[in-house]
Amino acid sequence: MGTRTLTRRMATACFASTLAVALLPMAGSFDAATAQAIKQTPPSPPKQAASADESAAYEVTGFRDAHFGMSEQEVRASIVKTFGIKNADITSATNPIEGTTVLTARVPSLEPGPGQAHVAYIFGHNSKKLIQVNIIWGEDAAAKTDPNALIAASTRLQRYFAGFAWRKDAARVGIPVGDNTVVLFAAEDEKKGALRLVVDGIKYQLAQEGNQTTSPDPKGPPKLMINYIADRESPDIAKIDKGRF
Repeated sequence: MGTRTLTRRMATACFASTLAVALLPMAGSFDAATAQAIKQTPPSPPKQAASADESAAYEVTGFRDAHFGMSEQEVRASIVKTFGIKNADITSATNPIEGTTVLTARVPSLEPGPGQAHVAYIFGHNSKKLIQVNIIWGEDAAAKTDPNALIAASTRLQRYFAGFAWRKDAARVGIPVGDNTVVLFAAEDEKKGALRLVVDGIKYQLAQEGNQTTSPDPKGPPKLMINYIADRESPDIAKIDKGRF
């Protein structure tokens, strides 16, 4: 599953507006939820307790004390403050393809997800500033994740994010992007930010235009991911300028 940034360059998929997905309670790696698939899927605004005008607008600015635009040193300090872990417990790696730097913190427990969570902070290729945060439950293969607990957590998070107002016609729910992968919620704020809630390694039923199909049994363990994205249109990653080759 990794720490790659989500962009619109990935593989495409398109689904009808009469699509409904139901997660099945059973045991279930995540490649990537395709932003292009989300863009092409007809909007399906989630049900909200109040109208969009009455709901508070959500602005994607980072995660907790870590805000987009922070330096690596500032984010390290925020991780220690937020989770109470030592600086030595934070690992650093580079993504050779995207030219980004990734700080990863292992958090023993992060509600509402079950068990340990990995929180990955991604720094831009040029700016060296925070451009994305990924939260992943179920990443540790050695620790068995209760699939039912993970599905329950994903449902709670979906309802939470659906309770906010987002950019008009930019909220989508229940988008299958693989045999065992579903984007439960995807939305864009009024600025440049975007958010994705993705569950992987699960079995689901798909109802589309009166037909119902069931996905195959998952081959890997279940995982849950949240992506907080600073710039959905132009992520700060390594690129080759047009005309160079």
